[in-house]
Amino acid sequence: MFLVSPLCLSLCFLAFSIYLYRKGKLRAVRSLTIISFSLLLVFSQHWVANLLLYPLEFTTTHKNTNEFEPDYIFVPACYFHTKGNIPRITRWHECSSQRMLQAITLHKKHQLPIIVTGGNFLTDQDIVFAEEARKFLLNFGLDDDDIIVMAKGWNTKSEVEAVKELLPDASLLAVTSATHQLRLSYLLSDVGLHHKVESVDYHSSGELAFFLSLPSPTALESVRKATYEYLAIIKYALYDSSKEEIDQ
Repeated sequence: MFLVSPLCLSLCFLAFSIYLYRKGKLRAVRSLTIISFSLLLVFSQHWVANLLLYPLEFTTTHKNTNEFEPDYIFVPACYFHTKGNIPRITRWHECSSQRMLQAITLHKKHQLPIIVTGGNFLTDQDIVFAEEARKFLLNFGLDDDDIIVMAKGWNTKSEVEAVKELLPDASLLAVTSATHQLRLSYLLSDVGLHHKVESVDYHSSGELAFFLSLPSPTALESVRKATYEYLAIIKYALYDSSKEEIDQ
């Protein structure tokens, strides 16, 4: 988590350059300082962030879905802040609130039950994410009968496995963040769940034309999110999916 941040990497190079300066290695100090500031300048550009995000956010995860008829709307967990004396609505992370609000919209359109997942992975482990998600949906007018609570899972893989265990033949209309859609689609496909993904919480506009902007902390955060997601996909491809094949 630390090393996927361009800012943290830049600070690491700077810290190492200070160490080398004390050793008298001035040529290496100059090189590391240039690398450090170059990282910040390049990855703080919105255009660079857009390039990295585009394959994650705008790649089609499903084909030939005209005849697709889902049985459920599936909303994987994101985050809920448990610390501090703040209003309840503020506790919801942006990705969580966008996913659930889109699920409510889809529920009203298709009249399908909504599956919420997530166990006690939050800072306060007495709080179960899926139960908090249920309260959110109830507050926005859904009936309890329209909500299926699966209080299991601490990451996407374990949440998908929980859905597969309870509803092995389900067709799912999954709602997740745009950067997360590819990995979720891979996981659902690998366990044999028919699905279509609805994406929310975009971090780029999809515009790839070159442009320059002032260095932006928002771009740095977008790059961090993209890097994390690419590494998570690589990890799944190299370890989790191969393990799944062995288990089968």
